[in-house]
Amino acid sequence: MLTKEGCRTRQQRLCARLAELDIDAAVINHPKEIYYFTGIIIPEEFPGPPALFWLGADGHSLLIAHTDAGEPCADECFTFSFNVGGTVTPDLREVISGLIVDVLRDKKPTASRLGWQSEFLPRRLGLAVEEGLGKTPIYVAVDALLADMQEVKDPDEIELLRKAVQVDLAAYSAAEAAIAPGVNELAVLAAAQRAAHLAAGEKVFHDGDYQCGEMGGFARNRPIEAGEIYVIDAWSVYRGYWADLCRSFAVGEPTEVQHSVFEHLKGFHDRVGDYLQPGKDGRECAVAMDAYIREHPKLADVGLIHHAGHNIGLRAHQMPDLNEERGGTLRVGNVVSVEPGAYIPEARAGVRLENMYLITEDGLENLSPYPMELGAHC
Repeated sequence: MLTKEGCRTRQQRLCARLAELDIDAAVINHPKEIYYFTGIIIPEEFPGPPALFWLGADGHSLLIAHTDAGEPCADECFTFSFNVGGTVTPDLREVISGLIVDVLRDKKPTASRLGWQSEFLPRRLGLAVEEGLGKTPIYVAVDALLADMQEVKDPDEIELLRKAVQVDLAAYSAAEAAIAPGVNELAVLAAAQRAAHLAAGEKVFHDGDYQCGEMGGFARNRPIEAGEIYVIDAWSVYRGYWADLCRSFAVGEPTEVQHSVFEHLKGFHDRVGDYLQPGKDGRECAVAMDAYIREHPKLADVGLIHHAGHNIGLRAHQMPDLNEERGGTLRVGNVVSVEPGAYIPEARAGVRLENMYLITEDGLENLSPYPMELGAHC
């Protein structure tokens, strides 16, 4: 889990930014950001109980949620009933809104200028905040500020990312062992999901591109065929943090073209240190990757048709991007996926190879040291 030390550090960092912007407090309501600052996991999926975290520029914090289990990093916690006898309360936003009003009226925090998540705060919760404060504050969107903070990973986040990668790699080992002509794509996915749960030691999310002989797509009720390349772009989420990797496997003996394309794309990973450097723009990596791919005679007219990679953390895709159309400045502490890929009918359907790299003061650390071998899965 995220550590209390890490959460306190992030709260202090946010408080400093709020003070710089003359913002009295921020209300955080998205589960990911509440987890980021308090260490408490609020489920996003059904029934997705609402929550609200109040952080004053003075550092005082209030957490209003369906639970305070796990000792969240907050000065005061207030809870509401998530269910009655096992039946989920149907009007959870109405319930939490009443509690928000009561808490704010009682605590009387200062908030003439209030930071808010403009992408996510429901109107009902916003009205409750105003009622509790007894006035309508000046709202200042802090979405970009929060996104900027999350680009650079703290030590506790990096440890969770390492674990997420290990879970994903365990899934790859199981998927690779299951690959053979005639095996159903769903069976390959099921083997990978089982391995991910066991590697995590708990139920986790694992899915991704599991269509064989295609550039991507979710697993189908279809047997894989000899002669295809199985591009598996697999995702695992461990305690809120994402791993996003890709490997490509030959179903049966690979052809000369398949082997040649595979080795060419694999070679780009030997060059990533030239581009994943603090201060460089992610566009540079994408442009270089496209040019490198086109050096292969079979790929000269194809090039890179998707992004070259992206920052990753609490969300699968964060900035900076490795994209010709949208980059961003790389920094120490970014965890960046790099995924050269190219697809031609002759290769049935192509190759994509993705690693996750941590940018450090001393260079790159490959967080995903899993073999890149096309193999012959018969």
